[in-house]
Amino acid sequence: MSVPSVSVIISVFGQLQYTKRCLAQLEKTLLGELDYEVLIIDDASKDGTVEFLKGLKEPHRVFLNDENKGFAGNNNLGAREARGEYLCFLNNDVFVQGDWLRPMLRVFDEKDDVGIVGNVQKLAGSRRYDHMGMVFSPQGIPRHYGQDFFHRPFKRQVRQWSAVTAACCLANREKFLGFGGFDEIFLNGCEDIDLCLRMSEEGLAHYVAHDSVVQHVKCATKGRLDHNQANESKFMERWGERISSHYFLMDRRRYAYWCLMRSLLNPRSFSTSLFFESVSILISPPPKG
Repeated sequence: MSVPSVSVIISVFGQLQYTKRCLAQLEKTLLGELDYEVLIIDDASKDGTVEFLKGLKEPHRVFLNDENKGFAGNNNLGAREARGEYLCFLNNDVFVQGDWLRPMLRVFDEKDDVGIVGNVQKLAGSRRYDHMGMVFSPQGIPRHYGQDFFHRPFKRQVRQWSAVTAACCLANREKFLGFGGFDEIFLNGCEDIDLCLRMSEEGLAHYVAHDSVVQHVKCATKGRLDHNQANESKFMERWGERISSHYFLMDRRRYAYWCLMRSLLNPRSFSTSLFFESVSILISPPPKG
């Protein structure tokens, strides 16, 4: 058996219809293109997912939990069991398409300081985009740059961002494990951004391959909303001061542009104060240093 170059890791909890479509798209886009394996960690599903997973064959490897361990724990298990040089973390409600993986892999060949590589995510069944990288608000809240955009800037570019979402991302296995993986104090949220910031503190950078585009069913992942407040509290306790003094200063113009565009494209999100604050940031000279 050949050693795979990429290990795709998928944490699942129910939503069998999404899992089936996710796996079908993986096979459609990767089979015959490169050596890969798919590790699926089931988080004690009750909807027939377990029975379906038991019927899968290579390149699939299935791990069944007796109880819920959450996104971080499941993906850390997958990373430890993986055999590939690169780990692709993929939500089961993300549907890959076209030549999505190679642009992400190329970043590791072109850059020496890579932490995590993300991609562009479009809302499934919609013309709107949802993720092109992460930026931080003045309050330290992570935001998806490009959310609600109808257009895709930065085509054919690789851009650095403060963080990327783990709904679909790529990491070097050795580096990921060297940082201890995702911190399991977070339950289904903030673990990806926390890992990005921990890597950044050690000199690594995070990129988005803007020619890699996938479809994402937003907020389909079960269990995420239940823990949002607790996750954000833990995240801000650890990173709030550092974000406001460093990361937001890097992100302020991108954040302002996103706010301005989102206000224009999605009237429901319009805020007069935020609109004028964004305009003020954009017309002022960028900070030095």
